[in-house]
Amino acid sequence: MANKERIILMSQMAVYDKRYGDADKAIYSYFRRDYIYRKNMLIRFCVAMGSLFLLGLYWLYQIFVYGIDLQTLDIQQSVTDSVLFLLAIMAFYTCVGTIQGTFQYHQVQKRMDKYLAMTKQLDRISQGKKRPAKPDDDDEPDNTKLTYRKRPDTRF
Repeated sequence: MANKERIILMSQMAVYDKRYGDADKAIYSYFRRDYIYRKNMLIRFCVAMGSLFLLGLYWLYQIFVYGIDLQTLDIQQSVTDSVLFLLAIMAFYTCVGTIQGTFQYHQVQKRMDKYLAMTKQLDRISQGKKRPAKPDDDDEPDNTKLTYRKRPDTRF
């Protein structure tokens, strides 16, 4: 007969896999900085293209509706204003993307830590071991303790 606790853990893991599994594993495969950098590059590119499109519409509107003469227009000032507008918009969306990406990465990290704790508990149940007396000993990974692997002895 199957253990009730084991069935509960397996069903919780199946629900996690169905809801978040593939997306979380894809995000979790990156380091936090790499994930945020990659995500921000896409945001910057899209914002730059959208801003350039809006600036183009603005200049077409100025030329055809207001009838601004290109020969009398201060091009250096116009280009400077456009570049500053573009940089300000990109800086704003970069900050928003960084905050949103950090929040999303931490949510994924919490879910993956719970998932890994469930797999440890499932392994312990399947091996017939009882649960440890202190729940924080082995259930949840402790991210504050650094563990280092011993370097193999390469001396002859």
